[in-house]
Amino acid sequence: MFKFIHAADIHLDSPLRGLSRYESAPAESIREACRRAFENLVNLALEEKVNFVLLAGDLYDGDWKDYSTGIFLSKQIGRLGKENIQVFSVSGNHDAANQMTKSLSPPPNMRIFSPKKVETVKLDDLSVAIHGRSFPTQHVKENLASGFYPAERGLFNIGLLHTSLDGRAGHGNYAPCSLDDLRSKGYQYWALGHIHKQEIVQKEPPIIFPGCIQGRHIHEAGEKGCALVTVDDGSVTEVKPVPLDVLRWSLCDIEVTGVSEMRGVRERVRMGIEQEQALSQGKPLAMRIRLQGATRIADEIAAYPDKLEQEIKGLGAAIAGEKGLWIERIENLTRGKLDLESTLADDSAMGRLLKEILNITSGTDGVDGLKDKIAELRQKAPFEAFGDESALNLDNEQTVRRIVEEAKHMLIGRLLTWEVQNEN
Repeated sequence: MFKFIHAADIHLDSPLRGLSRYESAPAESIREACRRAFENLVNLALEEKVNFVLLAGDLYDGDWKDYSTGIFLSKQIGRLGKENIQVFSVSGNHDAANQMTKSLSPPPNMRIFSPKKVETVKLDDLSVAIHGRSFPTQHVKENLASGFYPAERGLFNIGLLHTSLDGRAGHGNYAPCSLDDLRSKGYQYWALGHIHKQEIVQKEPPIIFPGCIQGRHIHEAGEKGCALVTVDDGSVTEVKPVPLDVLRWSLCDIEVTGVSEMRGVRERVRMGIEQEQALSQGKPLAMRIRLQGATRIADEIAAYPDKLEQEIKGLGAAIAGEKGLWIERIENLTRGKLDLESTLADDSAMGRLLKEILNITSGTDGVDGLKDKIAELRQKAPFEAFGDESALNLDNEQTVRRIVEEAKHMLIGRLLTWEVQNEN
C-alpha cells in the first residue's frame, strides 16, 4: 500500500481580490493566504507520510515581483525532501508565463516534467510509472494527452496533465482533450489541473480535478484543498478530499420573499451569516450576500444600497467577533414591487417617469453616453478592474447589464421613497 497527494493550481503569491481595501481585514493574512495553504499541503504530506506529491500545474501566478516566491517554494519542497518525499510537477499556463522560473533550479527532490515531450518516471520500489508533460507556452491549444504513452504493464500508471479537458465555464480552453483520450491510455489514475473547482470527472479509473488549494475571490467560493489518494494492490482504494484553505469565500443567498419590513430582512441576513459561519470549519470568511425573492419592500431595499451595505457589514462584524468575517459585497436581486405596480397604473408624471426608467435597455447601447463613461473609467481604473475575475469587469456585457439594472432599481426605489415622504 502507498499514498500520494494530488494538488493543483497553487498560484503562489496570487492576491486575494475583493478584500484588499476592506479596512478591518488582516492585510498580512490576506496577502499570504496562498503561502499558508501551501504550508498546510506540506504539513499534510508529512503527517500522512505520503510517498510522493503530484502538482498538476500553475504553481505560480505569472511573473514574480522578486525571487522570494521561488525561495519560499524551495524551502517548502525541501521540508519534504528531508523525509524522502518526492514531488512531481508539470507547468501550466501560468507557470509557462513565468520567466524567473527558467533561471532557478528546482530542489533535488522535485522533478518538473519537460515541456518538449511526454516523460515517464518510474518508482521501482512502488511499482509506479508517472507520465507527464509541461506547457511549453502560456497558450497551448494542442491536445497534449494524445502524446502520452500507453500504460506500462505491471505498474500503477499515473497521468499528470494541466488541461481544460472538454471545456469548463470560467476557464481558458487550454490543452483540450476528451475523456476517451485519457481512458485509451489504460492508466490507473489521471491527476489533472487547471479547473479550480474540485471535480471527480470519473470514478473508475479516477480522473480528478482537485481544484485550487486557496480561493482567491468570490468565484472560488467553498472548501478548497487537495486529494489524498490511497492505493492498495494496484488499485485506488480511496480518494479523500482534504481542505487546505486558510480563508474561505462564501456566496450566501438570502431569501426575503414575503418579508414586509426591513428588520425582517436584517433578521434573515443574520440567520444566513450564522449558518455560513457554522459551515466554515472555524476559518475566517469572506462573504458575498445576495438578497433575492419577491417582497413589497424591494424598492426600499434598492433605494439606499450604501446604507444597507454598512448595516449588513456591521451585523456581520457583531456576529463574527474575533473569528473574522468580511462582507465582500451585497447584491440586491429582489423583485415583485407592489408599490411600483400601483404607481405605474396611474397616468401621473411619476408613473410616466418610472415607465421610462423601466424601459431603458440594460446593455451598453441602451443608455446614452454609457460607452463613453466606460472608456473614461478605463483610463482611470487599474488594469485588473477589467479582468475576468473582477466583480466590476466592464468588458463583460452581462456585468454592464447587471449594473444598469441595479442603478434602475436604486433610482426607482429613491423616487418611490421620495413620493411617500412628500405624501406624508
